[in-house]
Amino acid sequence: MGIADDAALYALGYWMHENHPSRISGLCLNDIQRKTPCDECNAVCPADLSIHEENPNWKGCTDCGLCVTACPTQAINASGASCKQVDSAVDAAQGCVVLACRRYEGAADAVLSCLASLSWDEIAAVALRIPVVLKTGPCKTCPDVQAASCLKETIRRVKDFYGSEEFSRRVFPRIPAALAQEHAQGRASGAQRRRLFSTFADSVKEGTARLSGNEELPSVSRSRAMLLDALASLPLEERPAVRWLTLSEDGACRGCGICVKMCPHGALSFAEDAEGTCCSDDSVPRFLAHDASRCTQCGLCYLSCSEGNLGGWTELHTSEIPALACNPIHVARCEKCGRFFKEEKGRTICPACSRFRFRP
Repeated sequence: MGIADDAALYALGYWMHENHPSRISGLCLNDIQRKTPCDECNAVCPADLSIHEENPNWKGCTDCGLCVTACPTQAINASGASCKQVDSAVDAAQGCVVLACRRYEGAADAVLSCLASLSWDEIAAVALRIPVVLKTGPCKTCPDVQAASCLKETIRRVKDFYGSEEFSRRVFPRIPAALAQEHAQGRASGAQRRRLFSTFADSVKEGTARLSGNEELPSVSRSRAMLLDALASLPLEERPAVRWLTLSEDGACRGCGICVKMCPHGALSFAEDAEGTCCSDDSVPRFLAHDASRCTQCGLCYLSCSEGNLGGWTELHTSEIPALACNPIHVARCEKCGRFFKEEKGRTICPACSRFRFRP
């Protein structure tokens, strides 16, 4: 399914009636492989629900949203109620938008069960539209230590993504004095703010459809679709140079393509050149391209690599979307079976075929 199939349908259809998160089939690590079971969502669920199952029973869900940020592949989207609350606040806010949890006693534009339910890429996407104020004061005395730690990690990731200087212009612990009057006027008047898109639903539908290109591409989560479209919608000269994490490849690739097939987000592909041009059926790949803007660092690629040559992350600073990093590989096509193998001088058939004798 394409991005629009999950994110846009989620936003435009039944999302307004949901009061619990939704699981995206095909993105969960347990849907893709069985060797290393994942239960990160279960571990953080205060209601002890079995969210990792194919059809979770959401009875008893408090819509805290902790499972959304815990999932390594972003296979869980936030509830429709939570989405609508944040989106309405962002659209109506002027100057800045104030987000807080239920334990916060002051005024806020959106009050969530827990700020830890916000993924880092959703915060980053909102911050591209309007400065974000996160009221984290109650976290210091929060009885849920795990949630407080999760929020701290989320804020760190947003800061790493933007860099300290850009982060300080977009995310604040309190309303900046320069924005206080405008924000107060916005709250008093209830004026609607439209900056990048007419509505959240339209933005997700149009943006994710543009990002997917065709319905055969694997999905990304709603929050990542929001971030990618928000970046792509800005003119290149206005787009900040942000920091993605890209894979390190040690040069031992033999072109088996297992990592490409296993990646749930379609972040890996074989390319003919350093610009990431996709290989045709009869061409030999010269690069392993990694789209860092789609990657969630779930680790499935290096767990599945038979050569163990994928691993480690390096920073990629760019304002380009997609954020491509192309690793050179040296492979050849076997003249017997047609499969790729690690290129060696003088060798024309792969190691598997070399073990057998073929008739001339």
